[in-house]
Amino acid sequence: MKKYISAALTGLLAITMFSCTKKADVVGIEAKLPPVQLSSIGLITPAPFSTTSVIQLTFGATLTKLTPGAFDLEIYDNTTSTQTLVQTIHFNSWSGFDSTTPATTPATTPVGTAGKISYTNPDTTYPNTIVYNGTILIKLNKLTSGKIYTLKGYARTSDGQVSTFTISKLFTVS
Repeated sequence: MKKYISAALTGLLAITMFSCTKKADVVGIEAKLPPVQLSSIGLITPAPFSTTSVIQLTFGATLTKLTPGAFDLEIYDNTTSTQTLVQTIHFNSWSGFDSTTPATTPATTPVGTAGKISYTNPDTTYPNTIVYNGTILIKLNKLTSGKIYTLKGYARTSDGQVSTFTISKLFTVS
């Protein structure tokens, strides 16, 4: 008899453990998410770099209930203890050439005057949140050999909200 009671309790426990499904409180969690979050910037291209190099960066971002606006990169000379802004690369959107590239440039051109940005949107379970996995190509032709550079990214929304991400001493140009 003890054997049957033990088997029945084990079966009941197994049914209750595996028959429940838990759904996330999407609305509650979504309300706590930042409207724009630039979560990462990384370097894909291996060193060494010269002033003729084009480097590839990756970025990760999310937008909740918003649409992308501009995207900016600032490159700082970080060789000394004080950082000096050396170059700003402005993209009017999160896809396309930098703002200094002529509008007539063919879409098949690898890099514009200073850079090119693009992204994909992986699936997410939050209906109003969009994830961005992107790549950025930038030319190093305005930088100086022998310097260490820091990169700061600004992900902007169409209504002007911004999230920043900084990577100190990201690369050296030789």
